[in-house]
Amino acid sequence: MRRRVFAVALATTMLTPIAADAEPVSAFIAGYQSFFSSGFALSGAVGGAAGGAAGFAFTAGAGLASIGQTLVGRVVLSIGLSALVSGLTPQVSVPKPSARMVSFAEPVSYAKHVFGECRVSGPIGFTGAKSGRRYYVPILAAHPVDSVLQHWIDEYTCGVDAAITDVDTANILSSGESGAYTAPAVLGTTRKEAGRIDFFDGGAAQVAHPGLVDKFAEVTTEWDFAGLAGAVLWARRVGAERFSEVYPRGREWSYSAVLRGWNQIYDPRDGSTGYTNNAALVIAHWAVAVLGHAVDWDAVAIEADASDIPTLDADGISRPKWTINGELTDDQSFETQRAQLAAACDAFFFERPDGSVGFNVGRWIEPRVTLVESDFLTRTMIEGQWGANAPTEVAATYTEPDNGWRETASGAWVETDDIRQNREEPQLFMVTNHNQAARLNKRIAKARRPRFQLQATLGLIGEELIGERFFRVAHPVFGDLDFEVGRLVRRDMNTFEVEAVSTDASHFDFDAATEEPERPAIIAVESDLSLPDPTGLAAAASTGSSGTVVWDAHPDYIWPQVRWRAIGDDDWQSATVTEEDQNALVITGLTDGQEYEVQVRNTLAGLQSSPTEWFPETPMTFTAVANNTPPTALDSLSLTLSGSDITVGFTAPNDPNYFGTRIWCAATDTYADATLVRTEYGIPSSGDSWTDTGLAPGTYYYWAAPINASGLEGPLTGPVSETVT
Repeated sequence: MRRRVFAVALATTMLTPIAADAEPVSAFIAGYQSFFSSGFALSGAVGGAAGGAAGFAFTAGAGLASIGQTLVGRVVLSIGLSALVSGLTPQVSVPKPSARMVSFAEPVSYAKHVFGECRVSGPIGFTGAKSGRRYYVPILAAHPVDSVLQHWIDEYTCGVDAAITDVDTANILSSGESGAYTAPAVLGTTRKEAGRIDFFDGGAAQVAHPGLVDKFAEVTTEWDFAGLAGAVLWARRVGAERFSEVYPRGREWSYSAVLRGWNQIYDPRDGSTGYTNNAALVIAHWAVAVLGHAVDWDAVAIEADASDIPTLDADGISRPKWTINGELTDDQSFETQRAQLAAACDAFFFERPDGSVGFNVGRWIEPRVTLVESDFLTRTMIEGQWGANAPTEVAATYTEPDNGWRETASGAWVETDDIRQNREEPQLFMVTNHNQAARLNKRIAKARRPRFQLQATLGLIGEELIGERFFRVAHPVFGDLDFEVGRLVRRDMNTFEVEAVSTDASHFDFDAATEEPERPAIIAVESDLSLPDPTGLAAAASTGSSGTVVWDAHPDYIWPQVRWRAIGDDDWQSATVTEEDQNALVITGLTDGQEYEVQVRNTLAGLQSSPTEWFPETPMTFTAVANNTPPTALDSLSLTLSGSDITVGFTAPNDPNYFGTRIWCAATDTYADATLVRTEYGIPSSGDSWTDTGLAPGTYYYWAAPINASGLEGPLTGPVSETVT
């Protein structure tokens, strides 16, 4: 079928897309000037349209400064996978997902738009320290979002205990509370070690965080982060011995979250507004809400239905055909943003005659325009492939939720088994399922290896190609051939230039059961960074008011730590053993006669991180002694009875270590039944005595032993006995 529609709104040719309008971002900033006007120093400086006092703000990038009157400037151009014929591959220069998961502070931060489900972090909108805690506020999106699906601190997943509403109480859930999380148990609420996460979604009811208002005099109730999505976190200061296990990066955690993004996306099919990752609705929202341009909502409804078509993947799971899940930032050029969106759903963009945005999501549409020989002013048609640049296989890099929402290589679509292999790896970061990436791999391979390439100049018949993704050529030799537009440009008022590649409906068909390659295995490696517990532990007093602690030999990647304290003290002292072959530690400077408790744990050499628990659970004990040499035995021991009194007489040994004598008494001749009744202090080689008075009738047995100044006993003498009548 041939038709003629003459448009009057097309501009002249220009191959460089002009950047987008920044006004939506300026309006966004202006709405928060009151919030950022207190003068309290935040982590960045106001930029863009906000101006004024120091504070944090988003700004528009130069790439989105001004687009003029139309989406594609003065070019009628398809952008997406079909544009490969023009050399516009989806290799856009954007950070990989894994590089966007770190909280950061910058003087000026660009507005971020989150579509569908993706893991994001963002700039620090506020930071301050109070009450032994570091407070900070990562901003995740420059708009309200639907919800948060998952919290991440550093590279650990964690939960939030919604029942803990007190903003001064830790609420982080770790592996200690649920096997659904990977955060170490030390970070969980049961240990009270970690901190707190309070997510805010940017909704209309959002209020200032009471913890910030309470802790910082400069923060008022106006600081409500209205219209922004993010989280308020605090991280508690911990002691040096636990710091490395609570904060392995050496500072507060980097926070990121898996969000369901924009929740104000319009669906013309039912008039609703809410969250969706439908590719067509996301693109329309981007064009209207982010860029400030118009779309034909009736046409958008058709594309939304095409995006929702149920599609089975290789596992037999039904998925919507086209979804978009990812983030765009206003420092990216208009072309970069459009290329990412188009690459995710095989989109074909065009400028409608009225200047509004037109697009098709990827699918075969039967050509409605047929060109004949007389329609061409000039024509060059090349049969054959793209030579050395034509890919023999395509394996996209997409974002895989099962891989921590990081970039992941898909299985490859093999187009040909040529000896000379040329693998193409397009970046499809706004794709989050393997089946969608696999379908795009096939389309890329087919578009990059067409049978025919066409470059032509057309007369006014070119008007009929506006908004047409496919057209047919009635060729005098090859018969009817179907082509896909790569580029359509008005050269002047009467002529158009078109570039296209041959295609057919089979390029858009996809049988997942036979054509989807096996997804590369994503193996969750169970990493065990735990260290072996120390064994062979013993502790005893040693010479000179010291103590010796010993343990079994350890490998060189372990540094044992020893801690000790006097019984009754609250504070521990500690030491780390760094020598590989050292399996003992002498603790010096102890108080003579004081009892001490001791424990040992293993840490990772160099870092002193990933420590074990302290062992043994009930600490070992010993009593410090200054003199470890006991005196020799008493020279004599005798008893003298006088009425109801018994005098114990003894002669101290000629030994310089002698300091005194301990005397025990019992009613039997068994020492185990004896009770210490006296310690008599004296000097070496001297006679001494002590009288046990007022005894009841009966037989009494006595033992005695010399001691040194540290209380260390010499040999026991006795028993000797006497009977009171």
